[in-house]
Amino acid sequence: MSLAGTRVAGHYTLMRPLGQGASSLVYLALGDDGQPYTVKLFSAGLLDHAEREARMRVRGPHLAEVMALSEVAGHPAVVLRFTKGTEMFQRYRLRPALRHEPGAYLWTLSDVLTALNAMHSAGMLHRDVKADNILVLRSGEAQLLDYDLSGPIHEEFAVPQRIGTAAFQSPEAGRGAVLGPESDLYGVGVLLYWGLYGVLPDLDGQTDSAELFAGDLPASERALAELCRRLLEPDPHRRPQHAGQVRAELWAARSGLRLD
Repeated sequence: MSLAGTRVAGHYTLMRPLGQGASSLVYLALGDDGQPYTVKLFSAGLLDHAEREARMRVRGPHLAEVMALSEVAGHPAVVLRFTKGTEMFQRYRLRPALRHEPGAYLWTLSDVLTALNAMHSAGMLHRDVKADNILVLRSGEAQLLDYDLSGPIHEEFAVPQRIGTAAFQSPEAGRGAVLGPESDLYGVGVLLYWGLYGVLPDLDGQTDSAELFAGDLPASERALAELCRRLLEPDPHRRPQHAGQVRAELWAARSGLRLD
């Protein structure tokens, strides 16, 4: 059944589907102000996801602004300001990205860290930092999306919750432990590794082994590899704690890369 033409929250009209996410059907909508918006339709059983996303009202560069929580045909719906771009791994088809487009890829990671810094400064975690949740323009400019797993820093649950996506999930998130900013930064480490090697790291308990970072990296990328190793530390207390500091280290480590 087509939902095109359906009104949402009294101000937005659904136009056409944009795609299917892990937990929602995503629509393009037109606001009464003539501007485009994104509407995420969750299944009835995922009302808690919709409510979490709607509560993520942190505003900052490279974050999609949440506009409203509503309902469409029995589905919880969240309205967000529309974001242009291509999913991160689709944007960087030439791999490793730091070998082919180092300037653009560093810009992307920098924007993700800027977004995380805004969230963390407001007391919020993203908790699902991964390529699927990052839209990237040709220039490398990026936005971090999908806040349906987000929540307060050090949030505790009555029953341990393993939150996130396995390939990008910090060890403590996989155990259902209480999470801090360093858990989000672990996901950035996975993305940095992919940029260096063109593959996701094999994180089967060997994150800090020399084998994980073995390979023919040029000298210009070794500082980035060292930052990546620290971001992927299994022990969260040995990992960098602040997104803004990681962003500064990322740019400091770019020395020697050809960014044109």
